[in-house]
Amino acid sequence: MKKTPKVFRLSLLAAAFLSVSAFALPQNAPNSAGWYTTAQAANGAKAYQKTCAGCHGATLQGGMGPALVGRQFWLTYAGKKVSTLWSAVHTTMPMTAPGSVSARNSTNIMAFLLQKNGVPAGSTPLNDTADLSKALPAK
Repeated sequence: MKKTPKVFRLSLLAAAFLSVSAFALPQNAPNSAGWYTTAQAANGAKAYQKTCAGCHGATLQGGMGPALVGRQFWLTYAGKKVSTLWSAVHTTMPMTAPGSVSARNSTNIMAFLLQKNGVPAGSTPLNDTADLSKALPAK
């Protein structure tokens, strides 16, 4: 019987450990702090109902505008920088008055959209300048 080299056995052991570890770690979170706060998302829900629901629906299901939850959201934004979502919310919406939503409300609306799409909350608010280069999770 041929003896397996020690280096090969250690490599297999390390590969097995890394495979198991990958499943144990949280997925799709930029860091342990999350992406936004739940308070920010709650404020975003109010701003969304006032500014966006008329076109995108009360439950983000779509209407005159596209759905902002589920498959449609992820087809549009998965893996893209937060700045892409920021641009859509802050500079092009609402259709009847583009750019009329304040930076704070736009950021809160983004937090609400992320929450409704399963992106984890944390203890640090989403920041409309510092966080724009982060990539959204790829689904």
